[in-house]
Amino acid sequence: MEISSKTKEERLRTLSKAFSPSSPIKKTDFFFGRIEQLSNVCDAINEQGQHAILFGERGVGKTSLANKMTESFTNLFPVIVTCNRKDTFNNIWTQALGKVQYSKTTKGIGFKPTDIEQFVNLGAYIDPKSKNLQSDIINLLNNYKKYTFLFIFDEFDNIINERTREDFADLIKSFSDNVTNSTIVLVGIADDIETLIGNHQSLERCLKQVKMPRMSKKECEEIIDNGLTLLDIKISPKVKEKIIEFASGFPHYVHLLCKYGAQEIIENNKYEFSQGYLNIAIKKGIDNTNEQLKASYRKAIVGTKKWQDIIFACTQSPIDNYNCINKMDIIKNYNIISSSNVSGGTISYNLKQFCSADRGNVLTKIGSGINTRYRFTNPMMRAFVKLKINSN
Repeated sequence: MEISSKTKEERLRTLSKAFSPSSPIKKTDFFFGRIEQLSNVCDAINEQGQHAILFGERGVGKTSLANKMTESFTNLFPVIVTCNRKDTFNNIWTQALGKVQYSKTTKGIGFKPTDIEQFVNLGAYIDPKSKNLQSDIINLLNNYKKYTFLFIFDEFDNIINERTREDFADLIKSFSDNVTNSTIVLVGIADDIETLIGNHQSLERCLKQVKMPRMSKKECEEIIDNGLTLLDIKISPKVKEKIIEFASGFPHYVHLLCKYGAQEIIENNKYEFSQGYLNIAIKKGIDNTNEQLKASYRKAIVGTKKWQDIIFACTQSPIDNYNCINKMDIIKNYNIISSSNVSGGTISYNLKQFCSADRGNVLTKIGSGINTRYRFTNPMMRAFVKLKINSN
């Protein structure tokens, strides 16, 4: 095949940008997919009085999309703030407004006056201890109507103070009615918006709900194809299919496998992503997976092989629209994996234990009786277990 004109060092430098499993994608040039979600947020920005809330499972790429928003939307001033557990409404907005910085030039006074350049920081115009901070924010932004602002609050699920969440809900309602030049986007881990911001029915008309699902096959292919093209690496359809299957819709695992496979390929001055390099990527990917995830898995499978086989069966079972697994599907796949012919009662105890701390809380039980479903507590466990299956 055609040899790359890039040196090994150039390819390795590009690798760290093309595939980034450890941190969110920050540059638009290396972000792929999620067009529908980005378009929905864009609709909210373009509609006066509309704001947005972006929610979904852990690891589906919400923060990467938030970063893309700051570069993709033109003619506005984007601000992104990452929330933490100790944040209050006042200090979050002090941070946000403090990031709105620009310089302005005014004419000097007197004989042969010189222009004076003044540095402006909007955070300096509010009192962080104000008891009327919501009104202060609205009044301040209305003084800058010639500008358009986008305020993104990432990891909003970290906020545990109910008063802070209520203040945000109240501010969004006030923005909708009184501020025409600013859009608020909340981003966080949740199954629904009530989990993030509470039950505020009055927000329904002004808060566009944008759910971030797991990545589609097409979106995963886009990450693989674009990233490997930048590295002058070819990949067979069969190996690509395996990467997508292992990743289970999580961009983290697409990036993880591509990074370690491509790294080995480049180090060996090769240009083809073969099954052999995928095997290396799987082993390195497992070694570089989050320690908490690995610890939960070890707790889950300690003891007889039955524990491991049941977890394997869970990963082989289809998931519904709520990412839950039917118990009957688990039994069916367990019988295939273990060459058994057991009924539900035989593994009910094991499934119950998987929902306990002793077994790493790897599963969460949903519903009861014939409606019983199970879901991986950490959704990324499904992809990790698939890698473990294929590393043996």
